[in-house]
Amino acid sequence: MKKNHIWLTLFATSFMSFMQLLDASIVNVAIPSLTKDLHVPMNRAEWIISVYLILICMLLLFWGRMADQIGYIKIFQMGTIFFTIGSLICAMSPTLPILLLGRVVQGFGASMSMATNIGIIAMIFPLHLRGRAYGINSIIAQLGNISGPGLGGLILGFLSWHWIFIINIPIGIVVYIYGRFMFPKEERKVSKVSYDWTGLTTYAIAIGAFFVSIFMGQDIGFGNIAVVGTFLVSLLMWIIFVRVEKHVKSPLIDLKIFRIPRLTLSLISALLVFSIGYYANVIMPFYLTDFRSLSTELTGLIMMAIPLANVIAAPIAGIFTDEYDATNVSLCNLFIYAIPLLFLTQISTNNNLIIFTLMIALLGIGNGGFQNNPMIMGYAPKEYQGVAGSLAALFRNIGMGVGISLATTSLYYGMGLKAHKTVNYYPKNNPSWFLSGMHFAYITAVILLIEAIILVFIIRKIDKSSKKA
Repeated sequence: MKKNHIWLTLFATSFMSFMQLLDASIVNVAIPSLTKDLHVPMNRAEWIISVYLILICMLLLFWGRMADQIGYIKIFQMGTIFFTIGSLICAMSPTLPILLLGRVVQGFGASMSMATNIGIIAMIFPLHLRGRAYGINSIIAQLGNISGPGLGGLILGFLSWHWIFIINIPIGIVVYIYGRFMFPKEERKVSKVSYDWTGLTTYAIAIGAFFVSIFMGQDIGFGNIAVVGTFLVSLLMWIIFVRVEKHVKSPLIDLKIFRIPRLTLSLISALLVFSIGYYANVIMPFYLTDFRSLSTELTGLIMMAIPLANVIAAPIAGIFTDEYDATNVSLCNLFIYAIPLLFLTQISTNNNLIIFTLMIALLGIGNGGFQNNPMIMGYAPKEYQGVAGSLAALFRNIGMGVGISLATTSLYYGMGLKAHKTVNYYPKNNPSWFLSGMHFAYITAVILLIEAIILVFIIRKIDKSSKKA
């Protein structure tokens, strides 16, 4: 493959990742419009975001293992087709059920492409260029993850919500056509596909039931027998999954990897930080468009401060990581992260928008400076590098799903405390309820941050002990 072609292929696969991660967050800013156009309450509309992430979490590991057997490019190309078809269904949706169907198809396709793009990069790039290629892919993908609300706000300022899905269609078509002619030929790796189907089934049910129980609880109450039963199903499936993985010949996840304390703690801290990052995606559009009565264009511009700050912070943090190691750099940035989170726990009705924008830019700096990938991959032995990469992607996506769940649940609970009743919608006639809910939600975000800081401190302590030994 010619040198200029490998870089074009990198941007083709990375840009698909950008669009798929963008679609995990761009819908957040459209939720106020969707609730009005589709005539659904706020908590039901949140399913439009959640079902996409749940599908990705359920299927990411499956497609990664299948790609090892039948080929990365085949799976990636099929994922591009499904994602594009799902975008078309979403764009043409007249009702919430059809829109949710489109999101399911999108999530199915996105899980295929996300599971294989790193493998394609490893396949086409020589070893001396691979690190640079991974870095470019990571930056482009991360931009998609955090720039959704900002770009969504700008699009909705001029066009209807349908356009946040329409823009995917020509990009998906171009990427597929490019891959059809320019991706290298790939031979089938095995004659017979084998898989840990029991592990996949129990894992998928456990993930799905966990998130379903949370969103059902928001709708009908966490004490409801159906909610409790669904959560118990999830717990039972996790127990069965662990037992199966310990005894099956080719497990879905080699649980031995979790015996490496620093790696496990790095994965959990990454999940916590990604969860915190999603609070802004869920809550800010309602705060700016409904509570502050700003236009969607201005909302988009303000929220673009987060990805712009992230883009600046990430490479600078990477340079410092080479000098001072990932753990120390991550710890410093988590303390930076604390500043805007504490500010948001006390935010008032008429905060200056310039100060507000500077504060949420610090969210981007704290998030971008947190060196989760260098920590995870740095603590993984050579024989676990592939598994660690898949787990990093999985914990990132689970973190997004958990972030949505915690942000919405704590927001509704905080509003309910103020209103002295259950509230699972934006209270137009009582904006003070929303502000109280927002304060409560960000208090829970601060608690998550404290947990992440403690974990990184423990990792740092283990680092020091291992160096002395």
